[in-house]
Amino acid sequence: MGKQANTLLRRKNPPVQKIKEKTAALKKQVTTDRVIDFSVDVGIVAFDVLSSPILIVARIVRYYARKFVNKYLKRFIKWFVHRVLRIK
Repeated sequence: MGKQANTLLRRKNPPVQKIKEKTAALKKQVTTDRVIDFSVDVGIVAFDVLSSPILIVARIVRYYARKFVNKYLKRFIKWFVHRVLRIK
């Protein structure tokens, strides 16, 4: 074994003690209010992620509908007004 391994084995397992200290400190910080806040935030993010494909589809439909209106419907209305109604 190397020198570093010997020094770690002689101590009272410091990495495990540090983990225990960190988990004890974390348990003190976890409160009901923080859990509720966290769960609401996760729910909001999940809703945004799940609803975003719907928004993408809606934007694509709106883009092509606007393109249709600008190209074909305007052309038809102009033709109708000038040719059929004979308004200049």
